[in-house]
Amino acid sequence: MKIYAPNYYKEFKCIAGKCNHNCCIGWEIDIDEDTYEYYQSIKGRFGNRLKNDTVLNEDCACFRLDGKGRCAFLNKNNLCDIILNLGEDSLCQICNDHPRFRNFYDNATEIGLGLCCEEAARIILGQKEKLELVILDEEVYDECDDEFLKLKEVILFEMQDDKYALKEKVTALLNKNNIEINQKEFKEWVDFFVSLERLDDNWTNLLYDLKTTDFEHILLYDDFDKIFEKLLLYFIYRHLDEMNECKLKFSVFSVFFISQICRYHIAKYGNLQFEDIVEYARMYSSEIEYSDENIEKIIEKL
Repeated sequence: MKIYAPNYYKEFKCIAGKCNHNCCIGWEIDIDEDTYEYYQSIKGRFGNRLKNDTVLNEDCACFRLDGKGRCAFLNKNNLCDIILNLGEDSLCQICNDHPRFRNFYDNATEIGLGLCCEEAARIILGQKEKLELVILDEEVYDECDDEFLKLKEVILFEMQDDKYALKEKVTALLNKNNIEINQKEFKEWVDFFVSLERLDDNWTNLLYDLKTTDFEHILLYDDFDKIFEKLLLYFIYRHLDEMNECKLKFSVFSVFFISQICRYHIAKYGNLQFEDIVEYARMYSSEIEYSDENIEKIIEKL
């Protein structure tokens, strides 16, 4: 079995205390069974802390959160006390993997970086080179005979054809697959997003601001095309499975929604920077991609 990854995959390194949106805040972090047993075996003062600040639920254990939603082991410098005391190898599976994701197939696995991490988003959207899938495990040489994965690579290749503008490529992709997207007024979509599960008050405030700000006259500069192309490649790579029409719709729609937020930003603030796009992509990913229920509702609406 081969493990595939984007060619930028190995560039990622957690920026720890420099992160503006620490992944140890606001999330209930499950602890896998093996790691939980390991934590229970730790002796001394830190071992007692591990026992006191992990909660055993019906399904699994998780780290205790304080009143501000911070993991009990995230110190005042936004660094992990588990790493500082026990080393990186002591992290539970979720903490060790984040922000990575995996797609599993019969004879291959895809691995990538998730947009919900601001540093991963910078890497994904800031790539100068074209996206290529590389074999992460170089010791595995068997040819992948999965026709779907080959077709997926063709789509990723076609979406990077510099002879056409992004809008032309997206239109051709949808037409080629006989896909139509439910055409709603954007503010109808915003109302719908307000009805979905939401995590961050900043996202809620943004949605309400989208409803009251006029940005229909705003156009995005062609200079941003490459960034949104990278965004589309990410969604296709992460979500498209077995040529599922719904997932292709979701991928295209996600780029559309984020681009609309960027138009709003120009109308409100007069300009748009790379870091603004990174932040809106991160927010969308955190609120939508990590909720199966939200994704299912959006697909149903599409």
